[in-house]
Amino acid sequence: MKMIQVGPNQRLTVEELQALACSSSSSSSSSNSKDGGVKVTVELVQPKGSPPSLASLSLSDTTNSNNKSASEVAVQVAVAQWLAQSKRQEAAEAFLASLQTENTADLYANVDPTAVEILSVVAPLSMWVGRAQVLSQVSVVDAVASLSLECQGGQSQTEATTASPAEQHQGATASKLALEALLDGSKHKAMEDSNNISSSALSIMDVCASHGPARDVLAACTQSLEAQLQHVLATCHPAPSNAQTHVQILQLAAINACMAVQSLRDASQTRLQSLELSASSSTTSLATIPKNLKDAVTELEMGVRALETSLQEEVVQACVVLDKKLAEYQELQAEKEAQKAAKAASASTFDDTKNEEKEKGMSEAQKAKMAKKRAEKEKKAAAKRAAKKRTDESLFGAGITGLLQIFKTTNDLFEFEETHLASLEQWVEQQIKIKSGGVQRKPKIPKGTRDYLPDQMMIRNQAFDIIRRVFGRHGAVEIDTPVFELKDTLTGKYGEDSKLIYDLANQGGEILALRYDLTVPFARYLALNSVGNIKRFHIGKVYRRDQPAMARGRYREFYQCDFDIAGYYGRMVPDAECLCVMVEILSSLDIGDFQIKLNHRRLLDAILDLCGVPADKFRTICSAVDKLDKEPWEVVREEMVDVKGLDPKAADAIGEFVLQKGDAWTMYHSLMKSNKFGTHKGAMDALEDLRMCFSYLEAMGKLSYISFDLSLARGLDYYTGIIYEAVCMNGNTQVGSIGGGGRYDNLVSMFQEAGKITPCVGVSVGIERVFTLMEAR
Repeated sequence: MKMIQVGPNQRLTVEELQALACSSSSSSSSSNSKDGGVKVTVELVQPKGSPPSLASLSLSDTTNSNNKSASEVAVQVAVAQWLAQSKRQEAAEAFLASLQTENTADLYANVDPTAVEILSVVAPLSMWVGRAQVLSQVSVVDAVASLSLECQGGQSQTEATTASPAEQHQGATASKLALEALLDGSKHKAMEDSNNISSSALSIMDVCASHGPARDVLAACTQSLEAQLQHVLATCHPAPSNAQTHVQILQLAAINACMAVQSLRDASQTRLQSLELSASSSTTSLATIPKNLKDAVTELEMGVRALETSLQEEVVQACVVLDKKLAEYQELQAEKEAQKAAKAASASTFDDTKNEEKEKGMSEAQKAKMAKKRAEKEKKAAAKRAAKKRTDESLFGAGITGLLQIFKTTNDLFEFEETHLASLEQWVEQQIKIKSGGVQRKPKIPKGTRDYLPDQMMIRNQAFDIIRRVFGRHGAVEIDTPVFELKDTLTGKYGEDSKLIYDLANQGGEILALRYDLTVPFARYLALNSVGNIKRFHIGKVYRRDQPAMARGRYREFYQCDFDIAGYYGRMVPDAECLCVMVEILSSLDIGDFQIKLNHRRLLDAILDLCGVPADKFRTICSAVDKLDKEPWEVVREEMVDVKGLDPKAADAIGEFVLQKGDAWTMYHSLMKSNKFGTHKGAMDALEDLRMCFSYLEAMGKLSYISFDLSLARGLDYYTGIIYEAVCMNGNTQVGSIGGGGRYDNLVSMFQEAGKITPCVGVSVGIERVFTLMEAR
């Protein structure tokens, strides 16, 4: 067994490579195994990060002459392939040229003619496929494309990137990650009125859709070459039918490689044309499909050379445009700095005059103290200006800035050779790692979330224990549901708040989203499991893409503690029990005084109906009314009229109702006595519900915590009856609502067959806001 190893760090001349091929041939004629056969193995150490290659070729035959010719061809093929994929293109072409000058008549004397045809072209075919793979890597074509995309506005490109079917293609996904990493941090926006660039001419997804599939096709071609070559070299006397099959498969691989290379070149030419920088640039296509294997190899060689030329032109032209844009940007920044400096000088003169007036009558010590404070303030301001100036000086992100430095290492066309390609590959990999968080950086917690230290966890667990005991006293059983649901399960249930649902990325399977609350998953749970009457509680995390306010206990990830009663019970009995549960929980927790605001959704709908609000505006007007606890009536009215399009007279009529609130029985008797609702059926039914609920709560000794508030709306669409919300009455810590709930009789029916109703009512306590109050105390 003769073993030859060629590593990526070796630097062999053309003469040494020829000697390598000859030595393998001569050694095979004298190295016989015990059974009369000869084996020669050529093993190439594959460069790190290179595409799949013909890394190992094993040859075996029974006649020395056959193995001599076959082994020499094997070495030629493998060395050419290795040279191309180790990015030594010049040496590879010189090696192939030297092979063509040899007299091959004697070399292939004992080999089948069809096998000779295959072996004579497979070396250049392997080399040009390998070269095409090198050029198709993300560190080459995608790096070049990122320059053209930056010319059209890197920031606009990354902002416009959205999910598309192209992302599901593995190669396209790799291109997208590289392009987004290289364009990250750009402040360059596309201008619609630009003289030479159309902001919609090219996008990241256009590049991904062409580069990704072409890269995968070339990888498949290499695998096909390897499989066919191994088989042909193993025999050297293939049957005529099998030999023809090998030729056809290799020809098909070559044609596919030609098409992939053409796709990459067309994409490069399109980018040049979209920038209107190369008037002579034009896309081409295969006029005819090559008729034989040699023609296919020739076509592939021409295509690879044209691709390399096109990429070189694109680099040069893009660098020219980016240099011009950077100069314009820096000039504009210098003008802004000059304006700021003039303004600061004027302000400084005014401040000096003002300070002189202040210092009159001061002692020297006081003047010195003031001067020291002013100096410290100016020092901080100067440091801030310097940091901002460093940031403002760069129009492009770090990825593009680094690429420009690499591409400008030569005065002429950029050569895609070993040294330069290694720099490109290293830089692109580094930017992808930075973008994906793969490099070490200062840790940061996501916005709207928090960590809990051991002592904080102790307080939170105490709250959980109290809540669980209250739930248990009322006979509730615990359940759990997935933290994510099908998006269709959640959408259409939360009104205007639906925009706050966290969508999970589409990875080619089900469309999912993180749960927004525990109520809708519970309704889905009831529909799937047919449990009948149930009192359940559920403590779990929910997620809302809301604007967080940490000091007020508003987070994007937080716990909810839910208690719900589902099924058929006496009228308003479950509603009163849920309110009782809320009072018991909040009374047991160390949060101070609290109050539960209460209203009825049907009573609110009756108010809107009597005031002349169109039915299709009920929910949007309700969301405006619900803001009365945060905004004055004038602001809410303005939103109703100017934003929601409500008639001003209707808005004024609503105000006469929703501004009323007070003690439960006092408000109830006042509404009944005023007869403002007349005989409106919805209002009368709602008032009767409230009367019964107040009676039950009074019997339970909990009515003193209740405030009848006609402005309470609760923005969620699924409420159908009584609604309530708990607020802290301690003015030192403002956390908003600390709990709420209501009746939702129609929610479960959205997941069941038509006509089936499962009445439900529940209450939810927000543990994070409760914890904020407990921490403050």
